[in-house]
Amino acid sequence: MKAKKILKKGIFTAALLNSSMLAAVTLSFDVGFVTLQDLNITQVSSLSFGQNVFGTASSQCTTSPSFNDTTGTGAVANADITDGLSGAGCINISDSVTNNFSGIYVLNGEPGQTVNITVSSVSATDFNFDPEILAVDDTAAYSAATTVTRDQPETMTLDTTSGNINLVIGGTITIGSTSLTANTTYTEQFDITATY
Repeated sequence: MKAKKILKKGIFTAALLNSSMLAAVTLSFDVGFVTLQDLNITQVSSLSFGQNVFGTASSQCTTSPSFNDTTGTGAVANADITDGLSGAGCINISDSVTNNFSGIYVLNGEPGQTVNITVSSVSATDFNFDPEILAVDDTAAYSAATTVTRDQPETMTLDTTSGNINLVIGGTITIGSTSLTANTTYTEQFDITATY
């Protein structure tokens, strides 16, 4: 009987020694990441009201872009956009695909990632500019374009294959309180900001 107790104690002690050896293991594991692709904005065509603005104090001129083929997809070109000019501050020009007043810009980044897009107004001495923005990725039909509110961040998802969002920008210019000089070029800059 005594021998059995000693044997049991020996087995129990050996089991404890074995388990404590197993509890002392250390293994190394990787931690890592891949950095996101940079966001880039490319101009396809510039926003211009042409030589159609009178420059009369406090007058306005507007170009409002729309898609002429709502079933189209992919990169946006001038031929996909209908626009014209209207307002007391400019020669009124009927909407047409050949006018090309609206600007087209491509935002590119990590495919499938969410971004915040802000297009800012311009407040300047010679004229103010309030942008009007349409945004669509390369996969969605143009009819699904989002109307982006100026000066407000709009959350969108970059195209899952190309990483692109196409921005079509028109808007309204308002001449300042002083009439501008005839036959003179006037330019201001507006900002497109994109963040992950």
